[in-house]
Parts: sequence; structure tokens; C-alpha cells
Amino acid sequence: MRAVVITGAPGVGKTALGRRLVTRYGVPAAAMDCDPVVHPWNGGEEVYDLMAATVRAALPVYRAWGARVVIVTGVVLVGRVYERFQKVFEELGAEPVHYGLRADAEALAARIENDPAGRHFVEGRLAERHLDAEVPDVPGVRLVDTTRLSLVEATDAVAALERAELGPKWLGASG
Repeated sequence: MRAVVITGAPGVGKTALGRRLVTRYGVPAAAMDCDPVVHPWNGGEEVYDLMAATVRAALPVYRAWGARVVIVTGVVLVGRVYERFQKVFEELGAEPVHYGLRADAEALAARIENDPAGRHFVEGRLAERHLDAEVPDVPGVRLVDTTRLSLVEATDAVAALERAELGPKWLGASG
């Protein structure tokens, strides 16, 4: 099983991109968002443990269903939840690949402020835009700057990288 981890700061478009990307695969694929919606947000060890437990519980279910690819979206950064995920992937025999979505502060702010699904969390998400600077620290991350890209263009960029590595049998030309 291939675990495609889409990471980045809040508001960069991880979840939306993951949902679009899953339809591009020519093999059984699934997408899951591991960023919990909790209030009050603390971003501490308990939340990181919750995120890892979610992935640990879901991957065997997706594998039993027949998934060859699981797209995991969330703020997966070094010194936070990254190490926990790596342990889960190793334990479960999943091959992880990391894509880091980035955008400048203005683009992130605009996306956060215009996201109807996150309207109750605007201040908290805006306060975490600084996490964009940590994305390049993820080992082996493949960076995609989405500042000037639409969701479709960003999805195309990640799909092209996946297609180049896996071949056309795994991913079609467009979606």
C-alpha cells in the first residue's frame, strides 16, 4: 500500500487536493483527512497521538477494502506528528511519500477567510500560517508551491509527480 501524505499549513488546500487526487488513480484509492476538528485546539501531544491512532486504525480497513493508495491529508510536520506517522507506516507496511503544499501568507489568509467549511476556525487557522515555513523540513518532501495555482492546477501538479514515479497504469492523464 502506498501512503500519499499531503502536508502543509492550515488553509493551503490539503484536504480538497486529496479528495480530487484520489479520483485520478487507476487503482483502488481512498482519501482521509487526519486533522481532527477539536475545540479548544491545543495542537499538543494528545492531538498528535489522536492523529496517529486515526491513521493506525484506518489503514488496515482500507487495505482490507482493496486500496492500493491511501491519501492522508493533515498538518504532518517534523517534531509534531511526522515521527508518529512514520512509525505507523512502518508497523503496517505502508510505503509513504510526502507532498508539501506551500503558499505565501497572503494566499493562505485569503483561502482561510473564504473557506465556508472552516468559518468557525478562522482565527486559529490564521494564527498557524507560520507552519508553512516548516514544510520543507519534512524528510524527502516533494514541494508544490500553490500560491498562484488553482485547486485543479495544484492537483495536476501532484498527479504528474505521482504519474512520473508510478506510471500511467496507476494514474491517468487528467481528471
